[in-house]
Amino acid sequence: MRIFLTIIFFIYACGGSAYSCGKIDRKYEKNGEYFFALIFSDASNNEEGRVYGDVSVSKTVYQLKNIGEEYCVDE
Repeated sequence: MRIFLTIIFFIYACGGSAYSCGKIDRKYEKNGEYFFALIFSDASNNEEGRVYGDVSVSKTVYQLKNIGEEYCVDE
């Protein structure tokens, strides 16, 4: 039983999200805040297969990163 609980713990602690990193598709500013539109999944290489997400970033990160680069979200 102890081994089973240890395995379950490591799965949740080390697993991480499959959608924590993505490619920057678009950058935009809204009300003084900075955002990246990220493509988290593009397995099928078409618009229907894409999983998008918007993340808020600091102005410094916004200026340093370019469209097409990889960006990882801190969880």
